[in-house]
Amino acid sequence: MCGINGILGQLELSQSRQCVESMNKKMAHRGPDADGVHQSGIITLGHRRLSIIDLDIRGNQPMHSFDARYTIVFNGEIYNFQTLRSEVGDYPFSSKTDTEVLIALYIKFGSSMLEKLEGMFALAIWDSIEETLFLARDRYGKKPVYYWVGDGQFVFSSEIRSLIASGLFQPRLNVELLPEFLQYQTVFDPNTLLKDVYQLEGGCFANVTLLKNGGIQFRSSQYYKRSEAIVDHNTAQSYGEVVKNTRSLFDDAVAKRLVSDVDFGAFLSGGVDSSAVVAVMSKYLQSPVKTFHVYFDESEFSELRYAELIAKKFKTDHTNILITPENFLEEVSPALEAIDHPSADGVNTYVVSKYTRAAGIKMALSGLGGDEIFAGYDVFKRLAEIRKLRKFGLLQLWEMLPVSVRSSFIKQGKMAELMALPLVDEVSAYALFRRFFSNSELKKFGIGNNHETHWSIGLGSSNLTSWIGNEEVERYMKPVLLRDTDQMSMAHSLEVRVPFLDHKLTDYVMSLPDQFKSHRPGKKLLIDAMGEDLPREIWDRKKMGFVFPWKSWVNGELKNSVDEGLTVVEQIQSLRPLLAELRKSQMMNENTQWYKLWLLTALGHWIKNNKVEV
Repeated sequence: MCGINGILGQLELSQSRQCVESMNKKMAHRGPDADGVHQSGIITLGHRRLSIIDLDIRGNQPMHSFDARYTIVFNGEIYNFQTLRSEVGDYPFSSKTDTEVLIALYIKFGSSMLEKLEGMFALAIWDSIEETLFLARDRYGKKPVYYWVGDGQFVFSSEIRSLIASGLFQPRLNVELLPEFLQYQTVFDPNTLLKDVYQLEGGCFANVTLLKNGGIQFRSSQYYKRSEAIVDHNTAQSYGEVVKNTRSLFDDAVAKRLVSDVDFGAFLSGGVDSSAVVAVMSKYLQSPVKTFHVYFDESEFSELRYAELIAKKFKTDHTNILITPENFLEEVSPALEAIDHPSADGVNTYVVSKYTRAAGIKMALSGLGGDEIFAGYDVFKRLAEIRKLRKFGLLQLWEMLPVSVRSSFIKQGKMAELMALPLVDEVSAYALFRRFFSNSELKKFGIGNNHETHWSIGLGSSNLTSWIGNEEVERYMKPVLLRDTDQMSMAHSLEVRVPFLDHKLTDYVMSLPDQFKSHRPGKKLLIDAMGEDLPREIWDRKKMGFVFPWKSWVNGELKNSVDEGLTVVEQIQSLRPLLAELRKSQMMNENTQWYKLWLLTALGHWIKNNKVEV
């Protein structure tokens, strides 16, 4: 797990090296074990290394092919690299790394090698003869690749702030995408919140060349499309067969992520997903699994007893990490500085990662993805209820009433806005539930919404659960959760692996018809697949989460930080009316808008920390 950088273009060699060295330095946290720069003609490549597999210095990067034609910088882990190593014939390997296997695979198979890879990755390979830069990103975009093109230069990096550190461009806010950010606390690939800064999309590769006229040619292709990878499993499978297949795929997904040459463990929240991961880890590891439970002493929210139940059942080497509100508040400021792309959720991930890394491990397995793949969120139940009401004609009767009459029944909140829509259906409901700021709020304050994102996958007539799962992956998990996990774990040089996002597992589960994915109880298929390995106490209870009293903090302990961030946001003219209204709510005891204030606070600090021109 590492960080990669590079510049393709006609810069002076000394300037190009200086730029890449500055980029490397800016993301030293991603790879504290080693750094390197390769320079040859029009290309300069940089790398920071976090050693997880093969700790030998021969694994340092940039790494060259045996004939020196190809040079690679790579961020991530390839879990099946040992198997793939045997597919490349008599390549003269000089190390035991997955990085060198990638070079050998590229020489033999070209871009089609990507279809063979199982893991998380972002990589760049320079062909010194063809003078072509090959970039690629894993199927779900777990590992990032950002890039900027301008003045005959192509610059790429694992982080936006590292990209900025090149000094080759002035970062400018992409104001046109603010409506999208306000609604979904992110912007979707290939865009970012900076003008002219983009992301290579998950499941894509690109070939980049410098043209004779000094321009840059960037050609991207998609090698993985989930809609095509999903095979129809609506055959004569019994539920018992589905449960058996799911467990087998999940076991394989966990097992392949246990390859490591350093100490590692697992996040253990005490919920279904992390408990399932720990259960399978204990099946394959000879020594006790190292588990880490981060909690705070609030009995209303604490999952401590559930984590300890799993730790005892599987005899793990367990560590409970108590975080007091005072501890947490001390981390808010450095967490805001660590955010590479603004997010309202990133601080929690930052704190959990810091305390886990401090416990002495460099890699941890996470239960991320279980809710999206196995229908664990409340939104699955809510939309199923809406579909049932429409099926029996109750919503059609409701829609016949004037909006003024409807409003007299439901006064406020998202349900009120939903029931005021001309058509109350599943798609409208999902869009509304997933947004921070609604369309009507943006319209009220004169914020244009020309970049409204269309839903990527059509809603089928029957498989509502599968549709929601796909949208959760695209609208929340990939652009928010995975991005937060990468930027906040790597801020502490911690690698996080996510077995629920093994593409063989997700492709299979996503392909199943809804009859196999009941959401009563939530994640029933996963629960049944785990069987006796998952005690009833773990899944037969109310869903909980890692919760702190943000609502009161926004007006109290964090008020100075909030004010500092919002003062920066006030420089954005189009947001001033909205911000003025939110400021009023901030002074109220209820302050139901606190999460919106915090999103704008994160935006303001990100703008300030990165010297973004607004």
